Amino acid sequence: MTRKLNAPFFGISCSRLKFHCKVAGVVATFLFVLVGCSSFGLSKESSPIVETILTGLENPRGVAVSTTGEIYVAEAGTGLHLLDPTKWDGKLTKFTDLNGDGDFEDEAEVERWFSHFMTYNGFSAYGTGRDEVSGPSDLLLHSDGRLFLSVDDGGLSDSMALHVISPEGRIGLTLADRNNMNGIVFDRDQQKIFAVESGLNTLIEISFSGEFQNIVNFPLLDSGQQAVPAGLTIDPQTGDLLVALFSGYLFDEQASSIDDITSFVAGDSKIVRVDPVTGKITDEIMNLTTAVDVAIDAAENIYVVEMATSPTELIPSEFDLYDPEAVPVHGGYLRFSGRVILYPADGCPPRVLAEGIDAPTNITIGPDSALYISTGQGTPGRPIPGPDGSTIIVGKLIRITHYLNETEK
Repeated sequence: MTRKLNAPFFGISCSRLKFHCKVAGVVATFLFVLVGCSSFGLSKESSPIVETILTGLENPRGVAVSTTGEIYVAEAGTGLHLLDPTKWDGKLTKFTDLNGDGDFEDEAEVERWFSHFMTYNGFSAYGTGRDEVSGPSDLLLHSDGRLFLSVDDGGLSDSMALHVISPEGRIGLTLADRNNMNGIVFDRDQQKIFAVESGLNTLIEISFSGEFQNIVNFPLLDSGQQAVPAGLTIDPQTGDLLVALFSGYLFDEQASSIDDITSFVAGDSKIVRVDPVTGKITDEIMNLTTAVDVAIDAAENIYVVEMATSPTELIPSEFDLYDPEAVPVHGGYLRFSGRVILYPADGCPPRVLAEGIDAPTNITIGPDSALYISTGQGTPGRPIPGPDGSTIIVGKLIRITHYLNETEK
C-alpha cells in the first residue's frame, strides 16, 4: 500500500496503478495517470471550501466530532503559569450547535468540561527559542461515548497522562503517565490505543487496562536530527499506522549559541508507514518540511498537515512572549505558511487543499467527512508578522469541505 512520493506536487505513486512501472511501461503508465488525474484538468476538480468555525481559542490541539455534530476541542492553554497549578489553563470544551445556525455563539452552546490542565511553553521551560505551548494534546472519541485525552506536561510535573473521560464529562481512569503523547489513535476495532511519544521518538501500544508495549523507536532523519513523531493515524484497510515525523533541531557540533541551531531542515520531514505487529517502517510520503499530523479516509486518501514551509530565526532568550507591545517575530517557524495537502489514493499528484494557515497542528476527519484543522500554535495574543503586516496569534478551528473529486470518494 506504500506510495513513495518525493514532493508535494510532482510525485506519482506507481503502486496505486493497475500495472507495474517497468521500463517498458513507463510511457503507458504516464498516459494512464494523465487521463485519470483531475490535477491535469481532464476531469472535474473539486473546489475546497475553507471556513473558520471557532476562534479565540488558546492553542487548540486534538478535535473529536460526534455523529450528531458535537465538537470536542482540547486546548493546550497559554503556557503562562507554569509554576502555579491553580492557574493552569489547559482546557477541554464541548461545542454544540443547538439551534442549527452554523455557529456556537448562542447560550449553552459552549460547555467547558475542564479548565485547569497542565500548560507550559517550551521557550520558557527549556529555552528552545521557539514559541511552542503544550498541555492537552490529542483527543479521541470512542463509539461508546468515552473520550480519551492525552496531556503533555513536558516532564515538569506529575500531570502527564492519558485520561479516560465519561460521556458525562467526568475523568475516570488514567491509563498512562508516559512521555509526551502528542498523537493518539484507536486501533481499527477501538479496543486499544496507539500513541507516539515525541520526546522519545517512540511508537507505543496502550491497552484499556493501562498495559504498554513498545512498537518501534524511530531512527534519526537524513540530516542526523531526531525524528520527533508528532501525529499518527490508522489505515482502515490494512491496520498499518501512518506516522508524521516532524523533524527536530539540527545542531552544529561546534554550537556555542542559539544562532548555531537550525530549527528544522526543509525536506527531511516525512510520513512513514509502520506495521504495528512487526514494527517495520516504510517511507510513505517524503520530502516534507514540518509534517505535524496525518489522516486517512476510508477510500485511502491521505491528508498531511505541515505546520510551516520554512524555518526562521529563533527567539532570543530574553524576549518577553507576553508583552503585547513586543516586536513581531516569527520564532522558529514562518507564520502563515502552514498547509493541508491531499495525496489521492489513486496515485494522482497531490494537491494543496488549504495554505497560508497560521501554524496548524492537528487534523481530524469528522463523521461528515469534513476536515477539521487546529491552528494558531504559540502564545495567544503575541504580536507576529502576518500576510498584511503585524497581527497577533489567535487559536482557531477551521473546517474544509467539498475537497474530493468524484473519483476520490
